[in-house]
Amino acid sequence: MAENINPTKINLIQTKKTLNLAESGRDVLERKRDILLRELRNNIFDAEHTRNELLEALNKAYRNLREANMAKGSETIANAVLGSTNKAGYLVNYRSIMGVTVPLISFQGETDAKPDYGFANTNSELDQAFQQFYKVLSLLAHLAKAEGATYQIVNDVRRTQRRVNALNHVLIPNYHKTTKRIELILEEKEREEFVRTKRIKNMIKEHQMELFKNEKI
Repeated sequence: MAENINPTKINLIQTKKTLNLAESGRDVLERKRDILLRELRNNIFDAEHTRNELLEALNKAYRNLREANMAKGSETIANAVLGSTNKAGYLVNYRSIMGVTVPLISFQGETDAKPDYGFANTNSELDQAFQQFYKVLSLLAHLAKAEGATYQIVNDVRRTQRRVNALNHVLIPNYHKTTKRIELILEEKEREEFVRTKRIKNMIKEHQMELFKNEKI
């Protein structure tokens, strides 16, 4: 504990170095926290925007599918889309933001996919539903990336803030107090040493004066 450090000049120098390191570390952590908070705000906005797009695309897709089912019959539509061979997947990667690992999820599919089922017994509403559902797949990847990054950043911001609080409210104040305590003790010792030295000098001087008087006699 900093309070138990012996009040010596060497320990004073070491305590000041530790205090400077703690303050520098606090500044670095605060900069990291601020950058992460900026990234967090961006990801929250991005997730909210993407979520709204996703809900809109789903609503359109189900509305078009419902209209297609009403026009051609659900069984006919189901049989038609079973012939589709369109494939899509997701690629998961990662990147680091100030030491925080966040996911990068990208949709692996055609940018402008076209329905590949037969046109017999289908209609434009089904084609529109296909386009909207395909759009949903891409939006899901973007939403997962934004929400995954948000989750990771929030956790690290909390950890970083706890460390900043510990430095601000515990470690740094303790080292400030210890530095001040050692300085006061050393100053008191210096004053005592000065007084003692002066007293000794006076005693020597008085002794010399006494010797001088005796020699004259």
